[in-house]
Amino acid sequence: MRIFVCAGTIELKNENFNEQARKIGKMLAKGGHTYVQGGRLVGLMGETLKEFCKISNNVEFVIPEFYAKYDIPTLTEFQPKAKITIVKNEAERLQQIITCDKIIVLPGGTGTLEEFVYSNETKRQKEHKAEIILVNYQGFYDAVLRQIENWCKLGYDKNDIINFKIVDSVEDLDL
Repeated sequence: MRIFVCAGTIELKNENFNEQARKIGKMLAKGGHTYVQGGRLVGLMGETLKEFCKISNNVEFVIPEFYAKYDIPTLTEFQPKAKITIVKNEAERLQQIITCDKIIVLPGGTGTLEEFVYSNETKRQKEHKAEIILVNYQGFYDAVLRQIENWCKLGYDKNDIINFKIVDSVEDLDL
C-alpha cells in the first residue's frame, strides 16, 4: 500500500511529537508499505523517514522543482534507492498525494494543513478514494476541527465536508 504522510518540516523540541513520528515510520516499514512524502529530511517528516529507513528503503519522494536543488542531494545521500518524482510546483505535488491509498496527517504547519484540506476536498468531490486519517495528537488539530464544525453550524458547509477519520495518536492507526 502507498501511504502519504503529511507532516511538519520544522525541528520540534517536543519529544512526544517526534516520538509519534518515529512510531509511524516504524509501523509503515514493518507493514511493508511504500512511504510517500514531500521530500524532506527535517522535522516530523524527517523523523518519520529516518525511522522508516532503518527497516525499509521502499520510499518515494514527490518534490516541487523549487525545493529540488536543496533537498535532492541530501535525500539521495541518505536514501540512494528512493524513487524521486520532481513536479513543476505545489499544485502538481498535491495531485500526486491523492494517488496514494492512504493519507496520514501528522501535526504540521500551513503546508501540512494545505495537504489535508486539498485531500479532503478532492475526496469530497470523488476525485479519489484514499483514506484520510488526521492524527490529532495532544489535541493539535482541535482548533481546526472546531472551525469545520462552525462552518457546518453556520451553513457555510455541510456535514459531507468530513471525509476523514480522526485518531488521537499513531498507535490508533490501522496499518
